Amino acid sequence: MHPLSRALSRNGNNFDLVRLLAAIAVVYGHSYMVQMSDGSVDGALAALGFDGFGAFGVYAFFLLSGMLVTASFDRQQSAPRFVALRIARIWPAVAGGSLVTIFVIGPLFTTLPLREYFASGMTWANLDNFSTIVLKAGWVVPGVFEHNPFVNDVCAPLWTLPLEVRCYLIVLLTGLAGLLSSRWGVVLAVALGVAAFALRLHLSPHLEIGLRDFSEKPGGYSFWPEPFFFVGMLLYGWRERIAIHGLVAVGLVMVFLVFRDTAGAQPLFYLAFVYGVLWIGTTPLLRRFVPRNDYSYGIYLYGFMMQQCLANIAPHLHHLTAALVAAPFILLCAALSWRFVERPVLVWCRRRLARSPGSLGAAVAG
Repeated sequence: MHPLSRALSRNGNNFDLVRLLAAIAVVYGHSYMVQMSDGSVDGALAALGFDGFGAFGVYAFFLLSGMLVTASFDRQQSAPRFVALRIARIWPAVAGGSLVTIFVIGPLFTTLPLREYFASGMTWANLDNFSTIVLKAGWVVPGVFEHNPFVNDVCAPLWTLPLEVRCYLIVLLTGLAGLLSSRWGVVLAVALGVAAFALRLHLSPHLEIGLRDFSEKPGGYSFWPEPFFFVGMLLYGWRERIAIHGLVAVGLVMVFLVFRDTAGAQPLFYLAFVYGVLWIGTTPLLRRFVPRNDYSYGIYLYGFMMQQCLANIAPHLHHLTAALVAAPFILLCAALSWRFVERPVLVWCRRRLARSPGSLGAAVAG
């Protein structure tokens, strides 16, 4: 039995392993999208009927993020420090990816003359990382991937980043209100987050506030990622009362299998899924497999990009073969992103925070 509170301490968990597995699941799920359809479907989707490996990878990312981002604010107790760390984690890799898209992927795969390609405003619009991270603006460059099975989009997973940022905003606002320092305060924070999730804001042509249409789900998903973030927040708030046991995880899987043909199959599966993610993230049995470097974000960003490149060259390649061929290129891009972009920025930011938290707070406030 492993208490969740102990697992949330530094180096006391396998969360980097969970993130790596989630990123691999997303890449595998996308292999069915980017290659020419041959009639095969995601194995998990075929077995369950409601979600595939790609969706489960995204859900796992949001679940862990809900726990760890809430823990980050609770540790920092500072809005400027929290915001600085969130920016340092998300933005540099996106900025690097946008440069790779413009100066590497675009020139190699565009059907336009290079002079026309670099003269296009569409090309340089990809430097607007704010729109990418906050406003769901994907990377689309002229003449690139126009004839792919998945048309034009260089990095489809970017759609989840604005959702993540909105969840960060909920943590920030409820943290400033002092709700994240107690169990029932976190419950209230999650209730406010769910209320915000249920609302839909339309800014143009004029401000409108209404209820979300819950029949509209992300393409290829049977659920939404944000509720998993809120579950992660609750798990952090109640971490002292939650213990993770392998037998319980097995029991929840057995319960799902018994009721898999009933109306309650999907919620029972998600319950087993959440608990299973926690077990993988906390059991000492898997500690030896935890990677030294966190390549998960880079795999998440560059996986689809490399898969699109391969689909452009060999669209009829079998999806599993295509995923295996793309794997070394994805890993190389992720390793370079971590080594030369993500880790240096994180190290610099943390050192800066440790040296002069007062001056940083004043700078951010200014």
